[in-house]
Amino acid sequence: MDNKRFKDFLKAAQQNEKVSYSFEESKPYSDIINEIYRDVSGFQYYTLDGRLQYILIKILKDPKYETEGYFRFLKDLEIELKKLIVSNVMLLPLNFIKSSQFKKDLVLNDYMNLFIHTQEDFRKHKENVRQEYTKDKKHELDDNLCRYFKEKLNSELDKGHILLAKDRNFFNYPILSFYFKNIDFKVEKESGRIAEAVYSILRMIDFIKRKPDYSWGLLDKSWAKPAYTYVVYYNRDNPKGIPNLDNSYCGYSFRFNFSYFLDISTTCFIENKELFVFLVDLYVQTCFLDIRKYTPAEINTINKWNNSILMFNTAFEFASIEKYDACVLVLCSILESLFLKNEGRNKQGRLIEEVNVFSKDMYSHEELEWLDKAIRSVYRYRSRIMHEGRGYEVEFLSPRSLTSYQGLYRGMKPFNYRGAIPPYEEIIDIKTVFIFIINVLIGEKFTNDVNKIIKSK
Repeated sequence: MDNKRFKDFLKAAQQNEKVSYSFEESKPYSDIINEIYRDVSGFQYYTLDGRLQYILIKILKDPKYETEGYFRFLKDLEIELKKLIVSNVMLLPLNFIKSSQFKKDLVLNDYMNLFIHTQEDFRKHKENVRQEYTKDKKHELDDNLCRYFKEKLNSELDKGHILLAKDRNFFNYPILSFYFKNIDFKVEKESGRIAEAVYSILRMIDFIKRKPDYSWGLLDKSWAKPAYTYVVYYNRDNPKGIPNLDNSYCGYSFRFNFSYFLDISTTCFIENKELFVFLVDLYVQTCFLDIRKYTPAEINTINKWNNSILMFNTAFEFASIEKYDACVLVLCSILESLFLKNEGRNKQGRLIEEVNVFSKDMYSHEELEWLDKAIRSVYRYRSRIMHEGRGYEVEFLSPRSLTSYQGLYRGMKPFNYRGAIPPYEEIIDIKTVFIFIINVLIGEKFTNDVNKIIKSK
């Protein structure tokens, strides 16, 4: 920031503290305030709520910044923000994962755990929770999840409140927990992306690793209804060290912004647990970076992978209900994001060239030819949609029998064909590109590049 502009803002803020937070008073300095907020958003630990405004009011009163300048101001601002770091626990239900296939709870890494609950545990719990909860608002089941929660936050997990006021199906399936030391605002902000990334990564691994290559859908797993929320709790430090639910313990529930139907094999998840942990851990790291340490090119590589994980989840869910037109548009966007720069013409030719260079060690010559054909086919499909208004829904979509389970729910495993008639060739090509994108996003080549960038700082 230009030093003169900052000094003008500093002087105005010292004369009238509303300049740093009031919409009307700050209008002459809105560009400066926006620049401060952008710089703060590059910190590893930050909040953009009223606490930041309070800190600004406090430190802008110090006249030392008139001589020491903007960078000293940012340094002191970061120091103040770090005082807001607290313990956070995020709980994410993994719908339709079968608890019966686990022998015990799993410690996945130093901040991720999987807590398993049996069907019988929750039948008993749901029968009693309403009466017990009215008698004791701190009702607690004595299980590993509750003990873990108390250890991390020095507070009790109020399961009754979750079941009665938030989501009655929250504990029907295993709970994936995350423990973060960060400002609660930042954890809440990133929690939605992390939750969706978990489901996206589980779906990708299952699609590639699971055999045989079909699914019976959700019909053989639905002993209980799925949860549709996840929660984030944090504990604002109590100087006396005494848990106080009124002052020091806070929690928020959020609805999934993606399908909560997780149509995967529990056996496949267990067999590929290490890959899942590596990918989720890598994704979480990309959400809590100190942006200032990285070059624009490095951030660009990280963002491409991070964003493509979430975009793939959208493509998966479109394909799951046979909305292939929308699926194609998202798949093409992922390909272009991963392999192209925003320059030049002949997009399709440049894309295929970049894909061939990237994939030459991953596929045989015959497989590369098949991939080349599939990408060209998908782009022809895209052009028909974009320029001619013709797509699968217009040309091929046919009515379905009431007995057909395919295409019922967003989140069911897509591209499942159990009849004698093979699918249209265009759909096979879409599936080929679909699989290629999975191989890129969870394969060693791209993930190692992202990991190296993160570990280099």
